[in-house]
Amino acid sequence: MTSSAIEVRELLIYPIKSCAGISVNEAQTTKYGLSLPSNSLLSDRRWMLVKDGRQRNQRHLSRMALIRPSFTSLGLQVDAPGMTPLVIPYSPLPDDIIDIEELSVKGRRYGLKVSDWFSTFLETSEIDLVYFDEQFEPQHTKNIEPEYPNEALDSDVVAYQDMSPFHLGSLESIDDLNKKLEDPIKIYRFRPNIIVSGVDKPYGEDYWREIQIGDQVKLRWFRSALRCLLPTVNQETGVRDPKQEPWKTLQTYRRKPELYGIKAQFGTYLSSIEHGIIRVGDRVHILREDKDF
Repeated sequence: MTSSAIEVRELLIYPIKSCAGISVNEAQTTKYGLSLPSNSLLSDRRWMLVKDGRQRNQRHLSRMALIRPSFTSLGLQVDAPGMTPLVIPYSPLPDDIIDIEELSVKGRRYGLKVSDWFSTFLETSEIDLVYFDEQFEPQHTKNIEPEYPNEALDSDVVAYQDMSPFHLGSLESIDDLNKKLEDPIKIYRFRPNIIVSGVDKPYGEDYWREIQIGDQVKLRWFRSALRCLLPTVNQETGVRDPKQEPWKTLQTYRRKPELYGIKAQFGTYLSSIEHGIIRVGDRVHILREDKDF
């Protein structure tokens, strides 16, 4: 095991896909990503917004960045500017089950009161909130974006995430990107779950193939995170950058066309080998690297 001064700086759970995240001091790892240690069902991307059976995210509706979920004793609460807070009970779950077309996965659809809240704030009609039930067949990571190589196993699955249950990025990498931009940005535009610091050089996390966090958790790399236009949305204003930054800058120096075509890399996608609790301040040990990647 490689000794390390790398440590976890922040952990984030994004309960509703493409809405704001919740910063937590500790989290349980599960096959579906980070969850509250007290309840594995209160986890990352367990909820999602849809319209006409198709997912909606910040690529379609940038104002989603301003919707702030929080876990409360009564249920999932959502807040947004100018809106009365809405509490969505954890149980009972909705009876209405729908198919999410492009994801080949199902969701339990909430009723009119919940739909009206999201539709009103997002200024578009018939926006529904769905929940991923444990009984549903998940998405298998190896079948997502098959045009790009990955090393996912048959057992690697996600609920409503785009690709991976765990997305890791370093402060060193974001600092390097900021030096190349006219207007500095926050790492939250890249919506990682695990933010680390102490990496010996920017983008050093690209080469990690297996890591241990703290005493228990082991995670395995299966692909670089490929960036779309979502990071061009300012997460504090919900407004897309007119110059398409930082996507434009990443395109100039973070591409591997032979592997990923026109898409730029930022951060890594991981899956779990051994589950456990991750805490802010935990040391990150590099168990295996591929420096030739």
